[in-house]
Amino acid sequence: MKLPIFKLVALIALLFAIWEGISVYRSLHYWNQGSGQAPAPMHAALPPLLELSLPDLAQRMQSMQQWQGRVLVVNFWASWCEPCKDEMPMLKRLQATWPSDRVQFVGIGIDEREAIAAYLQHQPMNYPMLLGTQETLDLTAPYGNAQSGIPFTLVFDPAGQIIMQKLGRVSENELQAAIVTASHARQS
Repeated sequence: MKLPIFKLVALIALLFAIWEGISVYRSLHYWNQGSGQAPAPMHAALPPLLELSLPDLAQRMQSMQQWQGRVLVVNFWASWCEPCKDEMPMLKRLQATWPSDRVQFVGIGIDEREAIAAYLQHQPMNYPMLLGTQETLDLTAPYGNAQSGIPFTLVFDPAGQIIMQKLGRVSENELQAAIVTASHARQS
């Protein structure tokens, strides 16, 4: 009798692993436009991403420049992306540890407004959420995201220089270290 239960548990574990693999694959390749180009150098005066204005959930335009002079953590995500949703509680926790006049987190959802709003209804966040498009995500190619995958996280210092870029889940330790590095750049 124990063998059928073991087989059932093994089957459930296998199905879960397949589901997670599909989710990760989809999040990394969903937006792929077939671009196999190497990332461009990151020596622009002000990254185009920081010159954007994007709508928030209330459809009011929000300029990224409103957070100029702060460490800026920008996280691209979607409500269907499991790795994105897995890291969001950590992002929320880190935003709460830093004063928003020094460090500002911004989420850019590459998804339908209704889907993002529905997700945030159940998982409210403590930082601004903006709505992006494929074109918005394409702007991340020069920063190490040529395949336009998500989650994708960027950390800018107060002068707008990129301190960290990460495709895939970002760990709390690496994000905290990048924020500290970017904060020290502010004092230089």
